[in-house]
Order: sequence, then structure tokens, then C-alpha cells
Amino acid sequence: MKKIVLLLIFAMGRGAAFAQTQNGWEDWQKTSCYSNISFRLKHEGMRGEQHVWQVQFKNDYNSLISFNYHISEATKQYDTTTHRKTINATQLSEPFEVFTSGEDLFLLVDKVSLSPYPTDFIDCDNS
Repeated sequence: MKKIVLLLIFAMGRGAAFAQTQNGWEDWQKTSCYSNISFRLKHEGMRGEQHVWQVQFKNDYNSLISFNYHISEATKQYDTTTHRKTINATQLSEPFEVFTSGEDLFLLVDKVSLSPYPTDFIDCDNS
């Protein structure tokens, strides 16, 4: 069985120096491990005392993929959300909301498979 290496993608914060694109979305960022999976964030503002974020993934593989993603407010803590996402070849995911108490957001992608099932995980393609 292959050993799965979990890699922290990027620490994203509202105050970070990422360029804003049309409609308030940040530029697409490639994950640190899988060069054909990208993500972008949009800070929607505050609801009460919580920051509201939109998150969207992009699949640049020429086949369907599925993967786990973890979103948290601090490095090495995966407590905000953990889910599995499936995206068709060269498509975008639907945006989804994430709520945080702070302005920093950490994103991790792992267990990528070229099928809709969590089997036969592919190795990290970046060093």
C-alpha cells in the first residue's frame, strides 16, 4: 500500500497579498502536491462574529478525480471541515461556504484518485 503524504497547501488570509480577480475571487492557486488541482477563495465578509468564505476547486486532469480536502483555521488542525470531492475532467466544483472565527484559512488536499472512489490513490506530482 502506498504511503499517503499529506501536504499543507497554502495559508490563506484576508490580509494576504493575493490578487483579487473579477467578483472578489482570489487568483487560482495550485496545490503544493497536485499540480492539476487548483483552488480559489473569496472572502464574503462577516456574519455576526464569523468570517464567511467561498471555496472552489478546479480539475485540470483529463479525467474525473476525487480527493479529500480539509479546511481549518490553524496549521495541522483539520477541524473546520473534512470532505471528499469529485470533479469531472477539466471542470470546476460548485463554490461552497466555510465559516471561520479568524481571517486565516488553511487548506489541505490528499488521497487523490482518478476515479469517484477512494481507492488507488495517486502519488504527489510536485517535489
